Amino acid sequence: MKNKGLYLIFTLFLLSVFVYYLAPPQIPVITYHGFSEDKPKDNMHITQKNFEKQMKFLYKHHYKTLTLEDIECFIEKRCNLPKKSVLITMDDGWKSELSIAAPILKKYNLHAVIFYVGENISGKNPSFMNQEDLELIQKEYPNIEIASHSYGLHYEDAFKLDSKVIQNDMHVMKTIVHSPYYAYPYGKYSKEYHQALKNEKYKLAFTFGPKREHRKLRQSDSRYELPRLNFSSDIPLWKFILRLIWLY
Repeated sequence: MKNKGLYLIFTLFLLSVFVYYLAPPQIPVITYHGFSEDKPKDNMHITQKNFEKQMKFLYKHHYKTLTLEDIECFIEKRCNLPKKSVLITMDDGWKSELSIAAPILKKYNLHAVIFYVGENISGKNPSFMNQEDLELIQKEYPNIEIASHSYGLHYEDAFKLDSKVIQNDMHVMKTIVHSPYYAYPYGKYSKEYHQALKNEKYKLAFTFGPKREHRKLRQSDSRYELPRLNFSSDIPLWKFILRLIWLY
């Protein structure tokens, strides 16, 4: 009986490996929402220690950290990506994304994206990066690109707005961050949002979170409905690794 159990486990292991390598390519787009030096102030932040463990794992196991152009190329079927590929994203533009995450990413030579909320550019809210901080990233951290998370639509019901209102917000945002890539506030979108993105010639748009395409990105996905995986909590390293290698 014991040998049969071991045989079953071994068979299932071989089958999972076989399926992993034959399955259509899927890219984990991992998402963070701020960082803490020690104890997280809420479940949307991750500690510096755990973030470094995760980035060190990617570095040691030779993961390719992608750019947004890489994802665009992948979605348009113009290029293939290695199995061990990942897109690292950080939302909102928290100050800790500069003070804590950026040095770790640079240390391990990993690429990442910050989806920035433009109305924080003035510096009125000290929890978020201002104009000087964005300029510092461009100068000191060329491995980090900045893309749009809207200018002033970072609230849950923004997706219900008329496409002209959304498009006007995009116009304003382009004076701060001129990028053809977008992440929906709270991951919510609509036909009006899609129309505004098309009108403003955005190339890709990302969702976020449970019940909103909370899975890996596939080559067949719509360019305006690209899913991301939530890592905005202090999960143990083994869970991080499992989400990377799990098929969905």
